[in-house]
Amino acid sequence: MNIQQIKERYTIMDYLGDPVKKVANSYLYHVPWREDNDPSLSVTLNGKGWRDLAKGDHGNLIDMVMRCLGTNDFSRVCAEFNGVVPRPLSSFPKSKTLEEGKEENTSSFAYFEIMPLRSRGLFAYLSSRKVNPDITKQFLMEAHYSFEQRPDDKYLYALAYPNDKGGYELRSQYYKGGTSPKTITTHWLIDGAPVVVFEGFFDMLSFATLCGVVKHNYLVLNSTVNAPTAIEQLKEYQGKIYLCLDNDESGNSTTQLMMKQLPDAIDIRSKFAPYKDVNDYLIKPKV
Repeated sequence: MNIQQIKERYTIMDYLGDPVKKVANSYLYHVPWREDNDPSLSVTLNGKGWRDLAKGDHGNLIDMVMRCLGTNDFSRVCAEFNGVVPRPLSSFPKSKTLEEGKEENTSSFAYFEIMPLRSRGLFAYLSSRKVNPDITKQFLMEAHYSFEQRPDDKYLYALAYPNDKGGYELRSQYYKGGTSPKTITTHWLIDGAPVVVFEGFFDMLSFATLCGVVKHNYLVLNSTVNAPTAIEQLKEYQGKIYLCLDNDESGNSTTQLMMKQLPDAIDIRSKFAPYKDVNDYLIKPKV
């Protein structure tokens, strides 16, 4: 498709997914290309135009996609709509329903389903976090969910990162949650390669993006409370262990705990200081 065909065929809602809420004359979203705690992106009811209520900027679908991707290249926009090819459904775990697990940090889901990563809005969110989309598709799926039964069958979207016991970490530009059971996620990808330990999956994806290719094994805590579980697995590991937790109080204490139990482990957080974590290092201008 060319630019004109994209503008005729798609709306901004097709790209971003469901809005946070509807007001009198527009839909409201969190702005995907910057931090936006209160939804400040107003989208017209026909889905053809948008306005950043906090900054005053405005435009059409193409302008918005360019902002999300950080580009002025029309060919990159065309590729965004033409080139996202999801993996076959058979390569993913079976979809989960609410009966198989309760959502962890908020109210229970009325609807929850896992599928291949393909939502344009989620790819825009990933672009705002600067992670490599080709690497990302190796590790993430997409969750469709709602907190109440809806007669129109509408649902929300989130990135879904599976853990080792069948639970999921869920993230979008306006939602952070998960399903139980809660535990670590391990990626034993390359025999004999070092394993790098992170607190969250965005740091893992950022690390792989900085490397340019997946060339390590990874272990993601998903929460520092899971450090004892990680330690027990890593005690059996024969290769090098690098600890890349957050540069904050929780990261400091968890790193100390892990190094006490894993004396050969190497703390590499200084490579990303003074930034809070690897994704922070990837996104922000270097000091």
